[in-house]
Amino acid sequence: MWIRKPVDLLYFEHAVLRVRYSIALSLMDNCEEKAIQLLQETHRFVVDWHAKIEDKYFFPLLGDKARPFTNDHLLIEKYGSSAISQRRRDWIERYVKIVLDHNLNEERELFPILSLEDNALEKIFEEAKAYPNYSSITGLRLED
Repeated sequence: MWIRKPVDLLYFEHAVLRVRYSIALSLMDNCEEKAIQLLQETHRFVVDWHAKIEDKYFFPLLGDKARPFTNDHLLIEKYGSSAISQRRRDWIERYVKIVLDHNLNEERELFPILSLEDNALEKIFEEAKAYPNYSSITGLRLED
């Protein structure tokens, strides 16, 4: 497996999110139901898994530098839930942009300075095994 450090997992999940959101947006015109379903599933993954793992394992190491990113997680949760439930394409596009910009800023500002014990990856993977559909969402087999 090429994910050897905890931060590698964050980069990987960000890539998965870029792909899933791109597919969902491309489906909005012809297959709105499938697009909304994909958006809902991806949003739940962001809120219930990805952001929580960042807030739990990574951001406490960075102190005040991470505070704006933690605050972004609250915005992403609220705005995304509203945009998707209202099925407003303009809101959904804005929501996706917010998430992707947030992730890019994390990659530029936080990930290069993150240093987490490698055994934390094992703890995160154990938690991921309990997250519903983690493997089907990310394509990552956790048994390996």
